[in-house]
Amino acid sequence: MHVLFEAGGVRSDLEVHPGCWTVGGGADDGIRFPGLASQLLEFELGQGRVWVRCAAPCLVGRAVLGPGVRRWLLPGERVRLSAHAWLWVEATVSVPATLALVRALLDPGGAPAFPVGPLLACVAGPDAGRVFPLVDPVSEVGRLPGCPVQVGDRAVSRRHLQLVLEGGAHRVRDLGGRNRPRCNGRWLRTGRGVLLADGDILEVGRSLMHYRTAREEPPLTASATAPPGPPAAPSDAGAGRRSS
Repeated sequence: MHVLFEAGGVRSDLEVHPGCWTVGGGADDGIRFPGLASQLLEFELGQGRVWVRCAAPCLVGRAVLGPGVRRWLLPGERVRLSAHAWLWVEATVSVPATLALVRALLDPGGAPAFPVGPLLACVAGPDAGRVFPLVDPVSEVGRLPGCPVQVGDRAVSRRHLQLVLEGGAHRVRDLGGRNRPRCNGRWLRTGRGVLLADGDILEVGRSLMHYRTAREEPPLTASATAPPGPPAAPSDAGAGRRSS
């Protein structure tokens, strides 16, 4: 799998084998970049997915990930390693960020079971890895049976969030659950709510959910990869790699 790193405007890429790797500037880190703290985060690659776990609060995508939380990293989402350094995994096909993953989840043969539209992908929490299509004009997130986005997270209320379709996007409203939700790290206010943008991250209970708007599905083609910068290679064989 190709992992991309950018620092000071210079981009590098490297091929990383499946497994659990530590990322940082230490001598024992499997993916090592000079100037970073030792064992800054863990990268778990395998079965077509990438998971990340940070040692300290870290910006992943549009929201800060707390220390020790295991999060599904979607193609194109960047992990901020320092003020000027980023790490991410590039999509292998030129399709919207989650489309290839959604296809694989819905139908291993490659074709989705229904037209790809707006969705929530749970990237962290008890339901991490599940994808919830938003097919109704009004959808609710909660533990109540019958909720279009029914989760098993006990920190989520029976009816926690409401998503109302407005044009091509959704407006999210807090339904007054016991744990106040966030959008991109900011508290949601009760009342009118917030109009979501593609890629926004909702934090509800102990779960993180990635929002994707509806869009026209482009044809699948191999992605063009820009010429890499100076290579950043993993350390000595086996170093920094943890058995899964």
